[in-house]
Amino acid sequence: MAFSNRLVSPASTPTDPGTGPESAHPDSTGLPLAPECEAWGETFRDAAIGMCAVLSATDGRIDPAARMRVAQMAGAHDVLRRLSTDALRNLFEDNCARLIMDPAFGHAYAMAQIAKATEYPEQAHAVVRIGLLVGRIDGELDAHAMTVIREACQVLHLDPHEFGV
Repeated sequence: MAFSNRLVSPASTPTDPGTGPESAHPDSTGLPLAPECEAWGETFRDAAIGMCAVLSATDGRIDPAARMRVAQMAGAHDVLRRLSTDALRNLFEDNCARLIMDPAFGHAYAMAQIAKATEYPEQAHAVVRIGLLVGRIDGELDAHAMTVIREACQVLHLDPHEFGV
């Protein structure tokens, strides 16, 4: 069940066989899973959702369609879908509210959330890849998405050229 559906119905999603925390296969976004997904907990969640929110915000507003697309992507991501639906939704909505109320402060807050993954290179790379997925949901990366992803790379101490931006 997709995260977007879980927004309406908070029933828990059963984990598919072979996709438990002990598996080390790529997830649906092609990102490798850590052997122990517990290491991919709150730090990764905060960084990934911060990236999603800041990419969804353009000109001080959040497009409702962008909210739904981000929710669907989070529901399909092998690591994020294992986390609390309520926590993901609340975190995303909190980031969005900050971006709407005060775009400059909200942006800085989201970047601070993204920076949490700096200490974990594998997670940092995954956060940028999620940003690329969200930024390309409508096709090509626009100028806003490119700027956000480059800034995230800088915050995470990653080379943006590694990701083609």
